Amino acid sequence: MGVKPLIGIRVKLYSKGSGKWVESGGESAKFGLTTTEILECIKIIAEYNMLDQLQLLHFHIGSQITEIRRIQKAVKEAARVYAKIKVKHINIKYFNIGGGLGLDYDGSKTSSDASANYSIQEYANNVVYSLKEVCDEENVSHPIILSESGRAISAYHSVLVINIKGSKNGNLNRQVELRGNEPHIIKELYDGSKEINIKNYEEYYHDALLHREELLSLFNLGELELEDKSEGEILFWQICEKAAAFAKETQNKSDDFEDLNKLLSKKYIGNFSVFQSVPDFWAIKQLFPVVPISRANEKPTQYGTIVDITCDSDGEIDKFVDLKDVKEVLELHELNNGSYYLAVLMIGAYQDTIGDYHNLFGAANEAHIIIDDSGEWHIKQIVNGDRICDVLGYVKYNNSYLLEAFESEVNQALRENGLSKADADDILNNYKNVMNRYTYLDL
Repeated sequence: MGVKPLIGIRVKLYSKGSGKWVESGGESAKFGLTTTEILECIKIIAEYNMLDQLQLLHFHIGSQITEIRRIQKAVKEAARVYAKIKVKHINIKYFNIGGGLGLDYDGSKTSSDASANYSIQEYANNVVYSLKEVCDEENVSHPIILSESGRAISAYHSVLVINIKGSKNGNLNRQVELRGNEPHIIKELYDGSKEINIKNYEEYYHDALLHREELLSLFNLGELELEDKSEGEILFWQICEKAAAFAKETQNKSDDFEDLNKLLSKKYIGNFSVFQSVPDFWAIKQLFPVVPISRANEKPTQYGTIVDITCDSDGEIDKFVDLKDVKEVLELHELNNGSYYLAVLMIGAYQDTIGDYHNLFGAANEAHIIIDDSGEWHIKQIVNGDRICDVLGYVKYNNSYLLEAFESEVNQALRENGLSKADADDILNNYKNVMNRYTYLDL
């Protein structure tokens, strides 16, 4: 076609990044040319008299780089490659530093996988300084710097709002009153539930763990009735709740009581699919900030995890970030009769495109929101999520055929089983309405 393309070369650096995607860089990386391959590439380009078209050098050492020193090292190595190409009188102009600019998902500003120990300004300073230093040493002109930091640009643009529909694993609030003829294990647990206090709660909690084991053993041996086992479980959980409250009051951070908080936690049932809306949590345990956006003026009193409405046990968010650690429970509010919403923040990088249709839950409803110059927000557009018929079509079901087959069944029932015409019409209309519904629970 008589067109000369602009040419760029991606170099495979010895330097690696850090964090989850550390293996994206280094000598075993999937992409990039070695030093020998770069020289061979330049030779081939020269043979076609196209060296003037070679204008860009590119590298990428992984996403979410957590340590600034890894960036410094990579830029210096790539800058040296750039400079050595320039001294061969090749007019390369652009230096593409790839992506990898890390985000501080957990607020710790550390080199943990969910954070980065540098700011955007520090990142820019290091890139420019390191590149300039090498170019000046080699006495070559400074390039135009390009960046592909997609995560840092896009992560903040999207928030998942989850409507909580209920909770489970709530502890029993029934009261147990002794009749006088209970097995000794019930009496032991009963006394523990009454006598536990802030001074003895650790001892009583450990005793309760032993009593629970004895309760189960006695039941399995046939020495306890169902009613006895039920009363013992109620008393055990009452001791646990009191012990956890005392541990929180005394700021006891031992593993025992961290585990107890998880044991006592409720499962908050959210109207969403982990696999569709936050697939990176399921796939690679990427941590995202999760916060209640209801009842913000009330102190949370419950511990919980968030389960979705798929029938897959992996559909649960059970790791949460804070400034110091990764926790297995989140502080939430006790549910009342009102609506309760949670927000999963910073999901704008990759989640939309890699979300899947596991359990046939489709794309969620979207609201595109803009903020004007005065700081006011406006809903610019509503994008409806997938309907049931849409998702069935994605997995190769023919909706017209399904409707015809169902209609045939209804007509057969109309002819042979005495179904009335009015009832037949209602059944068909209901089928059509259901097929056009949202794949999630109606709000």
